[in-house]
Amino acid sequence: MASHDQRRLETNFPAPEILSPISPLSSRTISLFGDHYAGCEKYSPYSDKLSPQSLSEMKPWPLRPQKLYRGLGEYRWWESTVDFIMVLIPLPFFILGAAVIAVNGKVVEDRELDILQQSTKGAATLFPISFAAIAGRAAVKYATYKLEQGTTLGVLEQLMGSRTVASTFATQVQLRSFNLIGLGLLLVWSLSPIGGQAVLHILYTPEKYTTSKANITYFNSRQQSYSAPAGPFQNQWYPGFTVLFGSSLLAPPSVKRSSMDIWGNVKIPFFSSVSLNAPKDDDGWIQVSGANGSLAYSSLFGMPIAGLEFGNTTVTVESSYIELSCSNMSILPILETSTKELIKNDLISTDGPFFSFENASDHTSWTIGYKGEDLIAFGKTENSMYLYPQHCPDCLPEDFAGVSFPPGIIAFQEWAGFETATSVLCEPSQVYVESSIFCVRKSGSQNCEVTAQRPSLRPRAPPQITYLSFPRVALGLSALLPNSTPNFGAVNQFQNYLYDPFSQTNIISGSNSLSSDGRSRLQDVSLKDFGDRLGQMLNAYIHASMWNSTPYITGASFKGIENNLVGGNAASFLPASTIDLTAMIQNRTAAFTVSADQINESQVYFAFFPWLIIFLFSNSVMLLAALVGVYYSRKTIVPDYLGFVSSLAKESPFIRMPDAGVNMDGMDKAKMVKEMKVRLGDVSDMENGKSQIGRLAFARMEETSPVKKGRMYV
Repeated sequence: MASHDQRRLETNFPAPEILSPISPLSSRTISLFGDHYAGCEKYSPYSDKLSPQSLSEMKPWPLRPQKLYRGLGEYRWWESTVDFIMVLIPLPFFILGAAVIAVNGKVVEDRELDILQQSTKGAATLFPISFAAIAGRAAVKYATYKLEQGTTLGVLEQLMGSRTVASTFATQVQLRSFNLIGLGLLLVWSLSPIGGQAVLHILYTPEKYTTSKANITYFNSRQQSYSAPAGPFQNQWYPGFTVLFGSSLLAPPSVKRSSMDIWGNVKIPFFSSVSLNAPKDDDGWIQVSGANGSLAYSSLFGMPIAGLEFGNTTVTVESSYIELSCSNMSILPILETSTKELIKNDLISTDGPFFSFENASDHTSWTIGYKGEDLIAFGKTENSMYLYPQHCPDCLPEDFAGVSFPPGIIAFQEWAGFETATSVLCEPSQVYVESSIFCVRKSGSQNCEVTAQRPSLRPRAPPQITYLSFPRVALGLSALLPNSTPNFGAVNQFQNYLYDPFSQTNIISGSNSLSSDGRSRLQDVSLKDFGDRLGQMLNAYIHASMWNSTPYITGASFKGIENNLVGGNAASFLPASTIDLTAMIQNRTAAFTVSADQINESQVYFAFFPWLIIFLFSNSVMLLAALVGVYYSRKTIVPDYLGFVSSLAKESPFIRMPDAGVNMDGMDKAKMVKEMKVRLGDVSDMENGKSQIGRLAFARMEETSPVKKGRMYV
């Protein structure tokens, strides 16, 4: 009896009445006070038969009764930290959704796209994990609250069995509990895989056309020419021209038919080949596609253009070229002197009627001359800061556009053997056109072509006034153009281009001009084709004779063009208006910059909002679950009991654990007794080492024996 009173005083609990061994409280009460039924004595917490693993060997255990925690101020820092982290976990997913909305419709940037793609991939992995951690914790907290308030075992099993997607579905089926709680749990947990998959479909990067403005700089083909038979400027452009000229003559047929030259400059078509039987729109534009195979380009060289960016660009450029209209081909015997010397200067010579810089010799294959109005005197009346040369139609005074002049004539003559001379007369005219150029630039490639043309709307001189109307230009042409290709008394590449520009064998010189076959191959060429082919080579010469033109043909930067008293103004890199463009043409600006329409076929961000809404909704549910967990963890004053093995051990009458430590949750207790060895085994008394019926219980390992297959247990 004294022992009984002593125990009561130590625990501060009154001694209850003796309870029935089958009462729900019998195990707990009997084990507390030693009034237990036979067979349980050695498992009593107060038994003298202590286990080798007594609690004295464990970590310190609270020795006195405690009040249950209540309120945030009394809550442990660890729980508060976990609650804070649970609320923060959904925030990065919201930030990802906001980032996708922010970039929607913008052009893709590689680094930005890489970050977003890595983020969506990471979110697809982390979302189900985060959802399980938060929703599972919320289920436990809510179950603990329900346990404190009082509920059924079925509800507790539903909540505690719903901590993963699979276990949620399995629990509802196994319990046969198809109620509102089960339905809600199924709906909530279905958002875990759906949200994880939704994030993979919230962002796409389709190809899309975007329109913007671009600044395009192009070479001014209406500036002054430096063509002259001799002089200091000849060395600046002529050696480079001969190399480029020969390369263009020997270019593959595909390049000659192409809309670009060898160096990627866009070639300007003859407007006459575009406008032939083609309709005009309201603004006078004629589509090049309507040429129906009759398209011919005005020069071997294209127009240098800079500033093209990736995508599609449409730009309008001003240009000028000489077009030849040939209407007379004559084949006459070669005259001889009384001493049997050939007379090759009766048509083209230094004395006329068609002027050239030098007379043809006996070994000359061909020659060219010009007869027309001399305009050099008119250029002297211009009050210009530029000294020399002023050899271009736009170099004339502004009021010169209304003056009428007779057209000039170009004479081309070649000799076949010793018998005949073939002569062709052509009328040159200066053509001014406005061309719409469409360029497509991709990684590593660029393609440009003229898509439409119309006559230029800018002020201009009469078409009869050409670059050849300036004597030095015409004389330079007659002196330098025949020497632009090798000529050893045989038909050379220049003549072969006139005969057939697409011949694969034109690199081989023809028969010797001194042969006596007496027939020129020009007789097989139509006057229209002859005029186009000679005009292409003539325009290439004029183009190359402009201020440092040859480097820009091969791709040099326009920024190298400098302002000086001889070359004219430097390149302009500010977008020019119509008025500005007219003024810059008249003051011989080397290159113009104009505004162009650029259409980029680029990747853009596309937010797929149906999946994005699903993802954000799933994340909102996850945030709500985190808040539910925080709310019920504060609202509940009992410690976490459910789901811990240590809680099961404390309630077992076969494991000695103190009654104190009421505020310790299952994890705290687990840390205290984690070294204790336990087993679900046989705890029945052994009768001579053999017992007919065993008793299955959760107890210390050394106080149980392993269960045996086939034996009866209670």
